[in-house]
Amino acid sequence: MFNNPLNLIGTILIIAAVALSVLPFVRPKLFRRQDIVLIIVYFITGFILFFTDRWYGKELIQFTLILLTISALFYTFESIRLRSKNLQQ
Repeated sequence: MFNNPLNLIGTILIIAAVALSVLPFVRPKLFRRQDIVLIIVYFITGFILFFTDRWYGKELIQFTLILLTISALFYTFESIRLRSKNLQQ
């Protein structure tokens, strides 16, 4: 199933998109309209990376995509954490 690290990164992005999609039902005050863009982008890039067989074959490109994915996920969860902290005050 996971032929290369990009399949795993694709799976992580799809899981992050599903988690963001559930957020308005669990904590509606934390959800913003700009999160819809993140959900769409995470789904598209996750499916591209999950179903890739011959694209992005070079190791440097894989490493760059992994670093970009980590930073995007960190931005998303940090933003949600700051929103929840702002609601408590």
